[in-house]
Amino acid sequence: MTRSTEAPAGALQPYLSLTVENYVERRLSSPAVELVYAFRSAGAGACPFAVPDGCVDLAFGFGPADVLVTMGGTVLTAKGWDFSGDREWVGCRFRPGEAVLPAGVCPADLVDADIELDASACDGRLVDALYQAPDASARMDVLTRALLSDEAAQGFSAQGVSRSVRALERHVRAQILASGGTASVAALAKEAGVSTRYLRRVFMEVHGISPKQFSRFVRFQRAMGLISCGDDAAQAQALALSCGYSDQSHLVHEFDELAGMAPGKLRRLLRDSRQVTCTS
Repeated sequence: MTRSTEAPAGALQPYLSLTVENYVERRLSSPAVELVYAFRSAGAGACPFAVPDGCVDLAFGFGPADVLVTMGGTVLTAKGWDFSGDREWVGCRFRPGEAVLPAGVCPADLVDADIELDASACDGRLVDALYQAPDASARMDVLTRALLSDEAAQGFSAQGVSRSVRALERHVRAQILASGGTASVAALAKEAGVSTRYLRRVFMEVHGISPKQFSRFVRFQRAMGLISCGDDAAQAQALALSCGYSDQSHLVHEFDELAGMAPGKLRRLLRDSRQVTCTS
């Protein structure tokens, strides 16, 4: 078979669509927001595993009489993602480092954690409009319009991070993404003209994790993307090396920790699962 050498664009959360009902997503051409999605959770069984991706998710869960608003950042290892309860959900995934955060919340608060927000911490008009929307597609339309507004487009720059820090972080982040997470932190710092200690402090301020952790998650996401669109297990060693792992055993160890299962098992799970429905 011929396998693509490029991983699918964007962060992957493969277990979400496999666990909940009526999952649909829409990818956006936005520098801050990667996608919006909608689904239905059905009781305590709706608890997919989240995997590390460096992103922040904002989700609104609509019950019979209330709206649950949650925000969570990247997990550090594969872990449960609580979408329990009988609710209709709509949410968005911000690109790494670009989340619009409520006042008083910093990126470190969201790492490996989901926090419940008071609806008043969000735009009350947005919550009302989402609640009144007749179906999932309409909720996605409402959220998309809000996310693409001028105010939201300011992104994290409105959260007290200086322009120089933002410029440095975005430059280094672009280098990490371009390298597939294989560039060394020392090389990145040298190219940017800063010390490794300062670069780490910048990433902790913007992401809540170090550049080394972020690079690790980028490398893992690339490998997961390649695995998800391939079916040739015989090429696992070559894939491991192409993604920056020392060997196949290193790749398997990373997947056991970050995906919660071996690469081959994940490949079979995705191959046998239903296809995700995407809207344009």
